[in-house]
Amino acid sequence: MTASDAVPNTSRDGTVVGRVLLNGRAVPEATVMIVEGHTSHPDLAALTDDHGGFVLGGLDAGWYNLEARLGDRVARRSVELAAGEHVTVTFTL
Repeated sequence: MTASDAVPNTSRDGTVVGRVLLNGRAVPEATVMIVEGHTSHPDLAALTDDHGGFVLGGLDAGWYNLEARLGDRVARRSVELAAGEHVTVTFTL
């Protein structure tokens, strides 16, 4: 075993998972994205599945501004990830 084997690689292995809901029901095909500041340019985006679920993976530690959209409905959240952390978020549109 080398020194690099003893230390886990925590770079870009954080994950944000969650669901998008509207009136308590799952929202399929909503867009969930990481946005930069006040722009709507996504760094990373995913469409929700039939159960309203999404996964945004491969993230470094730090703060992320998230946005969920379906038509003209928008919900926003900010989350902080530690190295290798998995955070769960629920959006309500």
